[in-house]
Formats: sequence, structure tokens, C-alpha cells
Amino acid sequence: MSFGRLVNEADTRLREWLDTSAQKPGTRLPSERALAVQLGIQHYALNRAMARLISEGRVEREGYKLTVAASTRIDAGLTCHLVIAQRSVHLPSYKRVAKEMGVKLVVHTWQSADEAALALDRLDSRDTEAVIFDPPYVAPVSLWEPIAARLLKHGIPVVGIGQSSAAIYSVNSDNLHDLEIAINHLLKLGHREIGFVTAPPTNPGAIEVLYGWEQICRRNQLNKSASRIYLQTNARLKEEAVEVADLLVNSWREITALIVFSGLDYNVQLLQEQLHQKGRRVPAELSLLFIGASKSPAHATIPVTSLTIDVALLQETAFNLAQRATRKKKNLGILPPPCSVLIQSQFIARNSTRPPAVLNDTSPEPKEDPSIASHTASRKLQPPAEIARALESCLRMAYPLAAKASLSERPRFAPIDLGTLVNRPLNFRRGWLGDLPLKQFPPGPHEIHGVPFNILGGPRRSDCGAIVFHSAVNTTGNSQKLPDTLIIPIKQKVRAVYILHGCGYAKFLHPFARYRFLNRKTCLGNVPLVSLGQPPPDYNPSQQTTDAVTPNIQDWWPDFPHMDFPGARMAPIMESEEAGHLPRHVYLYTLEWINPSPDKIVDSLEVSVDATLSTTLGVLAVTVLKP
Repeated sequence: MSFGRLVNEADTRLREWLDTSAQKPGTRLPSERALAVQLGIQHYALNRAMARLISEGRVEREGYKLTVAASTRIDAGLTCHLVIAQRSVHLPSYKRVAKEMGVKLVVHTWQSADEAALALDRLDSRDTEAVIFDPPYVAPVSLWEPIAARLLKHGIPVVGIGQSSAAIYSVNSDNLHDLEIAINHLLKLGHREIGFVTAPPTNPGAIEVLYGWEQICRRNQLNKSASRIYLQTNARLKEEAVEVADLLVNSWREITALIVFSGLDYNVQLLQEQLHQKGRRVPAELSLLFIGASKSPAHATIPVTSLTIDVALLQETAFNLAQRATRKKKNLGILPPPCSVLIQSQFIARNSTRPPAVLNDTSPEPKEDPSIASHTASRKLQPPAEIARALESCLRMAYPLAAKASLSERPRFAPIDLGTLVNRPLNFRRGWLGDLPLKQFPPGPHEIHGVPFNILGGPRRSDCGAIVFHSAVNTTGNSQKLPDTLIIPIKQKVRAVYILHGCGYAKFLHPFARYRFLNRKTCLGNVPLVSLGQPPPDYNPSQQTTDAVTPNIQDWWPDFPHMDFPGARMAPIMESEEAGHLPRHVYLYTLEWINPSPDKIVDSLEVSVDATLSTTLGVLAVTVLKP
């Protein structure tokens, strides 16, 4: 019998027992263990059922003391607002748990970190009873913490999932406990060389995981393992799995076990396939262990040993905290102080872990956990009006050559016609760079950075507005194969060429495409496109060495850090899908190439991409500046 059915059965029996035994208000009930024996059900299932009755106000708990409440269903009709990612795999579970607990759920979805913060901000209303906030894992707490603190001040409890703050009630997995269990399991098998894959330290939870890993490794004399960390920015991209597999056959070839810690729906099967192709067999040559909420470890070709949290329990606990807070507010007039609940994951040993081929008999016993500190990252959400003003200011900053040309009495700018080359629409799903459209960027003339660009497209799906190039995640457009290489005719003398473009699925300092400016077969200029992606915390572009790869474009999504680069500038676009929808700013980029031989004709612009990478290039417009 599934665990969900056990809990429902325990709930039914417990309610029937309360009804038939006619317990009076204030009567002390037997302990949960005694009740479980009396009713013939498992203690853990009865504990969950009792939590439902407590959340409804039918039973009250003080420490281990359980009593029948003076009145029942205090929280009947509670309306709880859920702020969650639009495509979260956990949304159906939230709805199911809310229905079981009698909570009316109002869902607000987000697609970026700023949208999540704005959605939370809009719930600062007298009509809001309680909020469950499932924030972006990559977002720093400082982005939404001031908003949550304001809601708390106004008597609105906010229960956070996966992140902690003094301004919210929170329910989290016990990350340090999970790390201890995972490392101890591998140590007992005899592993001494362990690698670690986890998320970048963009929030306190991720920082705690990294700091905890280092501390636990050093406490167990795993000094090499403490620094064997791969920071994974997008767990769904093939390149991420390829890079991890490459590490394991090169600089990490000594390791015998790998721990993957992911807060997202991690593709364990893809990692196993890449390891197999690189010759690292699981578990014969490499033990693999997963920590997180993904279901994929159990369904991989070789089922993976995992520490997996009970997502339904986490969600039910969040609703319980929201109900408790609103009940206390009704009874006492104020909210109780915020608190944090840690839920330990369930350890499931599967076929992916075994002793290494050569055991180290001198391995010390695992040492227990002392207290571990955490740190915070900083970022704040600006008001929408301030954001709009800043964006407009960025778009008005002209390139010096373009500003000078605009003062000329004769027109020196000439748009290049891309009408026969565009292959994807902008305003539709599966248009632009993949899954999400580029909204509210109408066709026609647009002046960006002092350069006039002509944007194509239209209201119909067949009205294409961008040239999108082949990549590992984008293969077709307009029912045709996307190009790996394309020649854009120019056929005139130019002082400079300006390109309006964007990219998606960006990786840190990855060269993924190239622009070549040709005079017949002679190359007048060669510009590699290098994405910034998600840089590590210590990255400082001003301190790069001269031989380092220099970025000149960034992912179009707002959750990535955006800035101007040498010869390239960000072009933020404010978009909103419909009236009442949260505003969202996305980022295109312009690139300026100055012709070193303006007396020579530039016959064409050759665009080539590395189609084996996920990073996808989209070109919207090309404008030349005549001499």
C-alpha cells in the first residue's frame, strides 16, 4: 500500500475514533504511539493524520500533550496564495495537498526571479490571509526579503520553501544532515576520493551546502575532496553532463565516488549516459549518489542511491505553518514569531554505490557534525518605475561613432534586409530562442544605442522576425533545419557594422559562435561570440588577464547578470504578456564592429555556430554605417 493511502486510512480511522468516543473539549488524548497501537495503524501515518487535525483546529498540541480543542475547524475556508514557478513539477502536488487539507489555493506563477519578487509584492493586501512562497533557487534572499518583512509587519504570514530568512516562516530540507549521511555512507564503503556537483552560491541555502561540504570533508581528512567542486548552473543542459564526465576522466580521474546535490529536477540518466560514453562505468568504476527532490534517480538505467525529501510532507508542513500563524493571529491579534522547520531526507540505497575497486583500509571513522555557519548574498528588487527609467537610459546610450553619424546632414545608416533569411517568429511559443517568446518587441524601426534597427515579424506565427541558429536544444525553425552557417549579403563600403542579437542557454565564458566580415574571400574582421553565463562568485571582469576569454554577450533571461562589454552593449526590453501580467525585462545585445579598412567593400557577414552546444544565437537586425 502506498504511503499516501496509509495516511488517508489513518486519517479516516482517527476521525471515526474521535466521533464515536465522543471526546469532550479539553479532554487529554492518548499519545500518538498509544493511539497507533490502539487503532492498528503505523505511527508515522498517524502522526501525519494528527497533524491534519491540529491544522484544522480540532486537536491542540502542547509539547507531547494532545487535547480536544474547544471548537473545531478554526481554519476552515483559509485562502492561501502560492507563488511558484510556472512550470514547477511540484505544482500538482501543492494542489492535491491543499485539497486534502481543505485549503483554498490561489496560484501566482513566475518565470524569473524579479517576477517572483513582484508577485510577492502584489500580495501585500488586506485580502491576503497567508502566502506560500516557493522562490527561485538561484535568487538571492535580499531580492525578496524586504517584501516578505513588509508583509509580516502587515500581519500576512509568508511561508518560504527551500530558503530561510528572519522575515518568513520556512520549511527546508536539512542540507547539512543530508551531506553528513551521504559522505558517511561513502566513507563506510571505503571511498576516500569524492567529487561534488552542486549549484552556485547565490543564496544562503546554496552557500550553506558549499561551506558544509568543505567543513565535513576536512573534518574527515578528505582534503582533496573538499576542493573537488563543480558548480552547475543548468542541470538540464547536455553540456553540463558532458563537462562533469570530462572532469571524471581527466583532472578528477582519481575519484571513486560522485555526489550530486541539486534542488532542481536533475537528469541523472543523462549523466549516466555521458559517464558510460567516457568509460566511467557506474558502479564498477564510480559510485554515484544523489541528494535532492528529483524522481529521476529511481528510474535511471542503474538506479541511483539517493537522499530524497518527502515533497508532500514538506508542502503539508508549509500549509500547517500558514494555518497555525493565521489561527494565532485570530486568537491573539498578532502573528507568532517566524520559525524554521527542517525536514530530513530519506536515505535509499540502490545499485549505484559499492566499495571502490581498491579499498583504503586506513580510512578513519566518519566524524560527527559541529555547528556550521552560513553566509548571505545581496541583491535588491527595484520598483518597476525605477527599472523602466534605468532600461530607457541604457537604450539611449549611443556608440560614439553612431552618435557622431547622427549629426551628419546625409543619412549614413543603412539597414540590411534579412527578410529572406529569418526563420522564427518572435511572439509565439517555440519561436525566438526556444520555449519562451520575445513579447512586446513590435516590428518596425527601433533606435538602440544610437543605431536605427529595422525589426521584422508580425502578428501571425508565419511572420518570422529572427534568424535563429542551430544548437543542441534548437534544431528546426519554420519547418526547416536551422543553419549552422549563414552568409548575410552586405555588398558596400562600411565604416562600422552593428548587429542586434540575443542568446539563450548561455554557459560561463563559452565561445559558441563567430562573425566573419568578408571582402570576397579575404577576412577583414573576425569576432568570436563568448557568453558570460552564470559567473562564479569571485569573477571580476575588470581583473581578467589579457589572454583570458572576454565575453561580449549574455543570456537574454533577466536572472543572469547583465552588463556592457567592450564593443557590445546590453539592450534591455520591458515586456508584458497581457494586461495585469507582471512586467518582465529581458535583454538583447548590440555589437559594434569597426572596419579597419573602410575603403574596401564588405561583401558579406558570415555567421557560424557550434551546433553541438546548447547556447543558441538569434540575430534580429543588422545595420551598417557608411563612410
